[in-house]
Amino acid sequence: MMSKFRLILPLLICLLAPGPTLANTSSANIAGWIAFSVQDFDYTETFDDGSTANYEAGLIPGINLGLSLRRDRLFAETALSAWSGNVGYHGPMDTITGEDLLDWNVLAGAEVYRHGSTATSIYAGAGYRYWERDILSTATLNGLFEIYDWWYGTLGIRMQYDRGESVHLAADIRLLRPVDPAIEVEFASGFDDKGLDLGKETGVRVALTLENRLDGRARLFISPWFEYWELGRSRTEHLLQNGIVVGTVFEPMSEARNFGVNIGLVW
Repeated sequence: MMSKFRLILPLLICLLAPGPTLANTSSANIAGWIAFSVQDFDYTETFDDGSTANYEAGLIPGINLGLSLRRDRLFAETALSAWSGNVGYHGPMDTITGEDLLDWNVLAGAEVYRHGSTATSIYAGAGYRYWERDILSTATLNGLFEIYDWWYGTLGIRMQYDRGESVHLAADIRLLRPVDPAIEVEFASGFDDKGLDLGKETGVRVALTLENRLDGRARLFISPWFEYWELGRSRTEHLLQNGIVVGTVFEPMSEARNFGVNIGLVW
């Protein structure tokens, strides 16, 4: 079966590509960016008694694409990030997990305060998170293929400092609220596939950005960031094999604390 991740990614890249209408808009400031991204992925699942069920950690490379539109004090943005790679899995046994993550968001806001070279803006928006988690089998461990996905709302504040025409500094803090997160589990051991609804908790993303103008319009930027997601425990449900109940299954509470950095160009 072809991965949904590989179907969604080209579609969203097309949505982000500025068309001729945007490119010719004279009354608004249009900017696009592309960046190399890498994140230090840190994910933990926890049982009800507080003990660790398993955790995963490792570096995952990716790409970040974006498009922004600004008119006077109003602005809108859309961004797509995708990462793919392997990390270490540590649980009942140690193995490797293949990770494919995709995040797409769109937001709109307004500058609400400006004094000299500093400005503060607020914004709201929505996003979509898609994650394929392929826990590889070993001689003593049956693997799992899991797909997580959820929509989310976001509310944020952005503070910017301009040092002349060439250097721009910005800090961005946003809340992330999942909407109906869910997981689909495919068992390597022969049990029937199982879908589970997950609990939702508010997360946060914090990013700092430094931009430096190059020759012409292009600007080089570096943006370190931290992102925290928490998903609540699912209900305990029947585990089936060929349609027959053979046990119970649930998804533990989970937390992701991911640090990353984007390095790229704005034009």
